[in-house]
Amino acid sequence: MENKTDLKKSEILDAQRTMELMTQILKDESEGYLQSSCITEKPRAISHPVVSNFNKYVKNNLNIIDTVHFKLQTRLYAKFKFTSDLVPNKKIITQKQFEEFEKKSENEGFRFWDWLDTNCEKGYCSISKPIFNETYDMAYVQIGTVCGGLCGGGEERIYELLNGKWTEKESLGSWVS
Repeated sequence: MENKTDLKKSEILDAQRTMELMTQILKDESEGYLQSSCITEKPRAISHPVVSNFNKYVKNNLNIIDTVHFKLQTRLYAKFKFTSDLVPNKKIITQKQFEEFEKKSENEGFRFWDWLDTNCEKGYCSISKPIFNETYDMAYVQIGTVCGGLCGGGEERIYELLNGKWTEKESLGSWVS
């Protein structure tokens, strides 16, 4: 069982690795899934794979054995939000905005796709917070984009830290609309 000092060290290392990997993915995908001028605060243009047990699926793909580590990873994954310091060149669409869009659509004839066309070049994109293995050298990430009502795509990937650079090791699945 980790003590509070070990847990704090894990959270600091997690924040550092998250920043490194997100920066790498944003750079690598600037002409791909993440080319939009807007990004969601919390992941939206992604979907969990069709598996009976998502936690077991991720643990198996990353070879995670330590339950305490995995609980920390899922807690950080769930509470993660994009901020402007992580994506300074993108407009962030917040959860609150999406809730307002849904209310307006129901009550006022608001059309989200019109708003998106006006405010976001090439739709919007999303990235999940990476879930890391115990040694923080492998990570599970979901990325995606929505470019219109029936336009979008995404992938779930495993990344590996090799010689100080994050590289895509494997694509576990993708979707296209």
